[in-house]
Amino acid sequence: MNVLAIALFGILTAFVVLQIFYILAFVSSMNLPSPKTIQDELLPKAAVILSLRGADPFLAACVRALLYQNYPQYNLHIVVDSQEDPAWNIVNKTIQQAQATHVQVNPLIARHNTCSLKGSALVQAIKALDDSYQVVAFIDADVIAHPTWLRELVIPLMDERIGATTGNRWYITQSGQWGSLVRYLWNTVAVVFMCTQQAPWGGSIAMRLSVLRQSGLLEKWTQSISVDAPILGALQAMGLNVKFVPTVMMPNREECNLARCLRFITRQLLSTRLYNPQWLLIVAQVFTSTLAVVLTIVLLLIALSKGNIGTALGIAGGFASYILAIAVQLVFVEQVVRRVIRARGESTTPFSALMMAKTLVAIPLTQLVYAVTVVSAILTQKVEWRGISYQIKGPWNIRLIEYQPYELSRQPIDTNISL
Repeated sequence: MNVLAIALFGILTAFVVLQIFYILAFVSSMNLPSPKTIQDELLPKAAVILSLRGADPFLAACVRALLYQNYPQYNLHIVVDSQEDPAWNIVNKTIQQAQATHVQVNPLIARHNTCSLKGSALVQAIKALDDSYQVVAFIDADVIAHPTWLRELVIPLMDERIGATTGNRWYITQSGQWGSLVRYLWNTVAVVFMCTQQAPWGGSIAMRLSVLRQSGLLEKWTQSISVDAPILGALQAMGLNVKFVPTVMMPNREECNLARCLRFITRQLLSTRLYNPQWLLIVAQVFTSTLAVVLTIVLLLIALSKGNIGTALGIAGGFASYILAIAVQLVFVEQVVRRVIRARGESTTPFSALMMAKTLVAIPLTQLVYAVTVVSAILTQKVEWRGISYQIKGPWNIRLIEYQPYELSRQPIDTNISL
């Protein structure tokens, strides 16, 4: 038993060390110098595209933020799934209150049955743009853009070696729900990995319109379940890079229960399975580390049941050291991200003692959830997103099973709950 326990601690230590390298690379990218300022007249005309199905918890704030960007020439293009959608009235009311004229709101008309509704919405909006636009930015409705968001995404695109600029989502949980904590922890690992691998996030990204058209992404989006996953490969084929912009790490303050969290992570991992060439490596890492965690817990229970107190204390101490090592890494990354968020004047709520205690418990729980959702993503042949089911036969073989407008009854009663 002692030999097996030592082997398991060796595996867990190796994963902690591996994670340290990822974190150091992430922190290095977060500490890059701010891009140089550019005079307004040199900034290209931009289109910001927001696709909607359902009314996200902070939708009105999202739209207001996009209407007041510190950018000289831009128009906001909003595509709502249908005029029956609860988002339709919220969007139009927000625009009327702002008396904004640089915005267009259209229902989704060019709906494809071979891709996600978001993909259809983005393709419809892009095809409607004339040649006066040079840059296109995309944003998700769970993001509230700070005033310089668009400017910060566009300026690095002045370097023609860069095909896309991107930030990422950072969950800030306040309720301490288990689903919110697990999603936060899982996303932290995902963000660190994505940033070090130059993987773009479609919820906050900008590209030159010419690159977008030449890359073949519009065609790919009409055959894909994911919008952001195909971007990196398409740009690499053109000899272009994706640049991570640390100042556009976007806080998300929505909450979710454990069931919604499981569905969310499964959808994210399904996209990874379909489009990420490193999928098998990810699976191997997840299962190896999870098996080590599970076997460590099993050994601890066996030692306790046999009255081997010394062995049990050794195993418990080693496992506690692993959890604390992960927690220290988490605190380090959290502080780096919060510094960026606070620099924009946005608030961040400190963790309470209870929240910190629950987070320690949530670390091994997240490990188990990760393994379960990887299995789910491997087995998934049909996925549901906001009331629409898609049949998945392959990366480029997607079928929207049946369309129906988003139902108001699907809106959570709690206005802070993610859709």
